[in-house]
Amino acid sequence: MGRIISVIIIMMMCMARTYAQRERWVYDFVVPDSGSFTDAIHRANAREDMQRRFRIFIKSDYYIVKGDGDTITTVENGDTVRFPSPMTILNAPNTSIIGENWKDTKIVNIPRHEGISITSTLYLNRADSTYIQDIELWCNYKNDAKAFANRSVALNEKRCRGNILKNVMLTSTQDTYYTNNEGTTYLENCKINGTVDFICGGGTVFFNDCELTMLSRGKAGSKDIITAAATENKLKFGYVFNNCTINGSEEQNNKYFLGRPWKNAPQVVWLNTRMNIVPCEQAWRDMHGTLPRLFAEYNSHTADGTTIDTSNRKKTYKNTKNKEVTVKFNGTLTDKEANNYTIDKVLGNWNPQESCQLVLAPELTIKGRRTLQWKDVPDAYCYAILIDGDVVTFTTKNEYVIPDDTEEGACFSIRCANWYGGLGTASNEVVYPNR
Repeated sequence: MGRIISVIIIMMMCMARTYAQRERWVYDFVVPDSGSFTDAIHRANAREDMQRRFRIFIKSDYYIVKGDGDTITTVENGDTVRFPSPMTILNAPNTSIIGENWKDTKIVNIPRHEGISITSTLYLNRADSTYIQDIELWCNYKNDAKAFANRSVALNEKRCRGNILKNVMLTSTQDTYYTNNEGTTYLENCKINGTVDFICGGGTVFFNDCELTMLSRGKAGSKDIITAAATENKLKFGYVFNNCTINGSEEQNNKYFLGRPWKNAPQVVWLNTRMNIVPCEQAWRDMHGTLPRLFAEYNSHTADGTTIDTSNRKKTYKNTKNKEVTVKFNGTLTDKEANNYTIDKVLGNWNPQESCQLVLAPELTIKGRRTLQWKDVPDAYCYAILIDGDVVTFTTKNEYVIPDDTEEGACFSIRCANWYGGLGTASNEVVYPNR
């Protein structure tokens, strides 16, 4: 009997732990219902309990942000210029920023002065374990479509560990994504658009199933460069692109570069890349006398699957004394070498791919005339209620009473949130009222 009681107690303890792990919540801040995007970031920064995740939900819309406003001083055309900062800065850990739909949820910054350190639409500074999903961050320099050569950053990360970007679009021109010095970031199914060095910086960054697009700018497209890595010397890995796609316009075909070495000990590896347009034969170029630690490819192929010849990739780089130095690495990886760049080997015990899985929605029904019901999903931490495809509210229960003032013919569906707050695809639709 004592053994049976002990087993029951252990089972109850396990159930209690499971329940605690599945504790339901609704979002801490909803934009614009609770305030602006900048208000949401300020609230996340100011909260008392930084160990508890703060979840921000942003409804579909076009949001222009003006930044935190602190005075920035820079030199432009020889003159000292002072102006309010256009950057919105998150410096708190454990924050989720969830958009309703990455095609229709846009956070846009329009800086008047260019610069890699002064233009970020969103700046993550020591903001460990930030999770961003289903949103576009856009740095639209001076609202000028021809400003291709100006440095304007959509996302800047500094000294952040364990960040995840899923279904995120980053759009700008030069320096679109300024990556995570000394940190680690995982990107999945993201789109990054730009012109020159539009992925640049340090840290260990794993790009999984992402799409890189060079914006069209006519003949100047021959100078387009995707990466400018500045991998810190102490890091084992830098940029790893896995199963990614490169897009661009026809004038960039056979002309652009995969990257150039910015500073420190740059590492960039492209694995199983589909190149809808192909780089120039050398694929890599010089920069500031920095020598790359490793610039390499594995199974680069065209849109129709044809293997790209990488035998003539650049092998010599100019050092700080302007002398040509032949690198010791092989720019084409073997099968064995490529196997050293899997997610688990690059990111170690951290498994972001599993953590950011989305939760499937169950079948939705109407009970009576006004009550939506669905089977409770253990992996769902919150349910979003949609009318005609738009999120209107949230609930932690597996039913929802339709308000009396709802118009006849409204189509309802639901979406499930994972632990971070990211929403999965919508369920079936049901029409109100149920007749």
